[in-house]
Amino acid sequence: MSMREKESGLPGMKRRVVRFGARGAALGLALAGAVFAAGCASEPRVPEMQNAAGEVADLSRIPQNLAVFAGKAGGDALLRSGAAAAEDMRKFHEHFFAPWDAGKMSRNTLREFETVLNWASDRRGYAENLRPWSDAAWENLRRNAGLDTVSEQGRPAIVTSHADLRLAPTVKPRFARVEGAGQGWPFDDFQQSSVHVGMPLMVYHASRDGAWLLVRAPMAWGWVEAGSVAFVDEAFEQIWKSAPLGCVVREGVSLRSSGTFLALANIGAVLPMSGGSVLVPVRGADGRAIIAHAPVESGEVLTMPQPLTAQAVAAVGDRMMGENYGWGGMYGNRDCSAMMRDLFAPFGIWLPRNSAAQAKAGEFHSLQDMSVKARIEAITRGAEPFRTLLWLPGHIGLYVGQFEGEPVFFHDIWGIRSRLRDGREGRVILGRAVVTSVAPGSERRDVDAKGLLIERMRGYTILGGR
Repeated sequence: MSMREKESGLPGMKRRVVRFGARGAALGLALAGAVFAAGCASEPRVPEMQNAAGEVADLSRIPQNLAVFAGKAGGDALLRSGAAAAEDMRKFHEHFFAPWDAGKMSRNTLREFETVLNWASDRRGYAENLRPWSDAAWENLRRNAGLDTVSEQGRPAIVTSHADLRLAPTVKPRFARVEGAGQGWPFDDFQQSSVHVGMPLMVYHASRDGAWLLVRAPMAWGWVEAGSVAFVDEAFEQIWKSAPLGCVVREGVSLRSSGTFLALANIGAVLPMSGGSVLVPVRGADGRAIIAHAPVESGEVLTMPQPLTAQAVAAVGDRMMGENYGWGGMYGNRDCSAMMRDLFAPFGIWLPRNSAAQAKAGEFHSLQDMSVKARIEAITRGAEPFRTLLWLPGHIGLYVGQFEGEPVFFHDIWGIRSRLRDGREGRVILGRAVVTSVAPGSERRDVDAKGLLIERMRGYTILGGR
């Protein structure tokens, strides 16, 4: 939050003209000096910002290049068997198309969305103007959702352009707090996730104004803007399910048909392949999906599952290196769990939406109740580079090996816990995808030792079958 100082004096105050004699002038100057000195002495110290951009030594001493670590981790040696790859891809296919096979919406799911929109005024948080959500605005939001008319039966659909998955039918944010470390912007609590073009959905309800649809996506429920969705029939589903799947492995791939722009796809988008083209869903005038063929350049989209090697994972990850952090996929960016999802999609490894669920997506090894030294020893002894996730509550990243004898990992991080001079908790904002040790910022005097990542690390998970 910023404040602007007024350039003029206080409104309504008249200037007083005071005339001094010779002695009075001297006295006046002395008094003025005393007042000035007293004013300087009593100037309040501007408080430190709780969220401030910063850097840590790891980013200058550790290579920000996954290929460096891949070479030490076996390069192009396979990290799983062919049978394991086939089983991983079977599970991916099952999860990806799950919305089209979904039955009725459960009452518990509907109740979760009703709960959000029925929050009392003291729980509604703050809007985009950093003021509390007003009763009128909240009531309009609740009324427009129209959850009293939700149908139990769904209608299959597909994403036609990258979209946000929201907990309420609005693009407007809901911040739990305005100030505080790790609070306020960009942590919009309405932001559930984001969905790639070509992702299957099941639509259960439309907002009263028709602008939003309540859907089940492969990894979560939420509201999406209606213009980014098209409905599909059984024939469309059959084509989409039967074709070999490919995954986009470059950022910002422009999908075009005969020169006409169809959609923009980023790393992690999954689309059926047909020769040198991918199938792209296009929303027709009647709201139904039409299949278009978009030629792609070599290396933009790869057939799934790709061989799981350190070199292949590094090649995809290095294209995300340094990209801005995006809470819940906001602004087309990624947070920690979204980056892991997209990173492993080309290899046919399905990962759930959040970090806690991802920690359970493979062979989990607990680090609970260990000393920091014991945790580091356990990681270096048991974790496998380029297929192991390091997890702590609220954060996750990919273990890529060791640097100068200590474990390092690739993760998309917002900030590191710090302690301000006045005792308040703060954040040193890194705000991007980086490679660090498990204790980035440990050299900084303002970083809270108890808040270091390794202090809060609870386990590691080895992905993919053997």
